[in-house]
Amino acid sequence: MIRMLATDLDGTLVDEQGRIAEEDVQALRRARAMGVLVIVATGRMPTTIEHFLNRLEVTDHEPIVGGQGAMVARINGEILHTLTIPRQVAEEGAAIAREMGAIPVFYTTHGIFMERVAFSPEEDAYWLGHGLRYEPQALSTVEDDFVKILAVQPDASKAEALLHAFQNKLGHAAEVVRSHHWFVEAVNKHATKGAAIAWIAKQVGIKQHEIVAIGDAGNDISMLRWAGLSAAPADAAPEALAAAKWIAPPQKQHAVAATLAHFLFDQ
Repeated sequence: MIRMLATDLDGTLVDEQGRIAEEDVQALRRARAMGVLVIVATGRMPTTIEHFLNRLEVTDHEPIVGGQGAMVARINGEILHTLTIPRQVAEEGAAIAREMGAIPVFYTTHGIFMERVAFSPEEDAYWLGHGLRYEPQALSTVEDDFVKILAVQPDASKAEALLHAFQNKLGHAAEVVRSHHWFVEAVNKHATKGAAIAWIAKQVGIKQHEIVAIGDAGNDISMLRWAGLSAAPADAAPEALAAAKWIAPPQKQHAVAATLAHFLFDQ
């Protein structure tokens, strides 16, 4: 019996144009009517994705996993759980990013601070979050604890090298993932989507085997492995495909709806 669905956003529910298919929205609506708790699990911060959450009809009682698992919150702004990174991790990550031609972005529970423009102000805000501010001296001017540091590498062909540099330098002190073509992120060592889903499941009394997870990227591996059932779209990253227990159709062929049909509706 499936009682919880944990789904990634970008590349799983949301396409490259920022659209969510009506077929997936309807499938989520049907799953909720069957008593399934729907959890959006994203690298984005919950405070920056209200338009997606509204489209997905997320309610106040459905926790949202953000910041690669470093934060659990509700759509009404209530923060349920937060893990932060040492400032030294942010400083070292920023230094690596600058050295390799990438742009550091710092996330707190209240704001997003980017050292300079990566693509354009409009594109940066779309990818990194509404409310994004350009702050060249963020490390010295922002006093809040950092939830994560993200490095944007506009040349996607160099992102793999950036990932390895982050892993080599920060891997002992932080969880490092590549979350998109251009993005490498470092969060709290104990922060993963899988750990956040496990935390929510414990709070609401749902067992591991009652959960299905779906995601398409390296930052989804932890929840794909932890959940009792899991799926990845056929066009997902190789590491996500290897971690998933079932391969869904490609994202544009409504991977989430197909996953629910496979594990829930057709049973």
